[in-house]
Amino acid sequence: MLDLHRALSCLNSHQLRQVWNEGSLFSPISTGTCSSAAAKVPQLLPVKRYKIRSHYDGVFSLSFTKDGSRLAVGYGSGDVTLHDTRTAKLTCCPSRKSDPLPVTGLQFRTEDRSEMLYCLASGPIFLQRIDDESNVVDVMEANEENEINTLDVSEYGYYFCTAGKDRNIRIYDWERFKPFSVLGPLTEGDYIGPPEDTLTQHGKRIFSVKFSNESPYHLVSGGWDNSVKVWDLRTNQVVKSMSTASTLGPKLCGDALAIKGDLCVTGSLLPENAIELWSIKEGRRISVLPYESPNLRGEYVLVVKFCGDSHVIAGSATCHDAQIISIEQEKVVSRIDGFRRSVSSLAVSNNGKVAVAGGAPYISFVETMTTPFFLET
Repeated sequence: MLDLHRALSCLNSHQLRQVWNEGSLFSPISTGTCSSAAAKVPQLLPVKRYKIRSHYDGVFSLSFTKDGSRLAVGYGSGDVTLHDTRTAKLTCCPSRKSDPLPVTGLQFRTEDRSEMLYCLASGPIFLQRIDDESNVVDVMEANEENEINTLDVSEYGYYFCTAGKDRNIRIYDWERFKPFSVLGPLTEGDYIGPPEDTLTQHGKRIFSVKFSNESPYHLVSGGWDNSVKVWDLRTNQVVKSMSTASTLGPKLCGDALAIKGDLCVTGSLLPENAIELWSIKEGRRISVLPYESPNLRGEYVLVVKFCGDSHVIAGSATCHDAQIISIEQEKVVSRIDGFRRSVSSLAVSNNGKVAVAGGAPYISFVETMTTPFFLET
């Protein structure tokens, strides 16, 4: 059985608070879950390290500009830094906000490499503009009376959304910087009604939400309630639920949901079968992807992304690594090792050739088919 205290020590303080609020999550692991094969998976070794400040309290958010020239990093301290992806050197450090809580969502506007949107766990949302001289200007600011866990920007450029503890998804427009639509329940707190009613709403906090990259009218959300839901923005209703009243779906505890066309990949904070591939249109599971878990640690996936068209990259709370997995072969093809705690954030460039894994004490830049280099905190 997994040692509960050892597993919890892998999570950062913000994740721990949320886990304890939702109840116990760990269960015995079958011997089939753990494999010595992880040691045989090719390990991507660091070729360069860059020193950054040590007081940032872990990496919570990562985002590339669309052209891949800049990487933004959001930390547990509420700080944000910008890096030139060619050199990994710090180019800008936006002004620190008074709230020291984590940056739980971070993205650039779709076509604009100079405008950065990010939110803190306590509710504030900021839009900042970074000019060529690396100066930072506050453009817009909003504040939600909610604990925000996730943020996403529509590829169609019309709007962005947030979601978190209160189980609602708020859709914002860029001009007013205020929510014009809210998807979710009318009541506060966790849902405790009939199981069938959770097919039309989330029963617990939401940890990840993503706009469709094929339709401007749909988005996908997932959270702690063992379900992933597809929403229609024209009706504000759930049109697909990747769970039923009797069958549990993915149990998300981080940004562990990504979509590419009709495909959706999810990562669950569970000891086995944590990474699942779904059809959005059909609402069914296509396959379970492996995550190599040595030494009886369990998979416990916190974050997952598509890495190009043929691979997925995922980070674990307990394995202290990130792994790149072939969708077609259904096997781990490479590992990014060297982290001392959970890998809680990932970003992949638009062309899928460069991935970034963030944990403690490193941020690891990876050319997915060659080698990475590390930023050491």
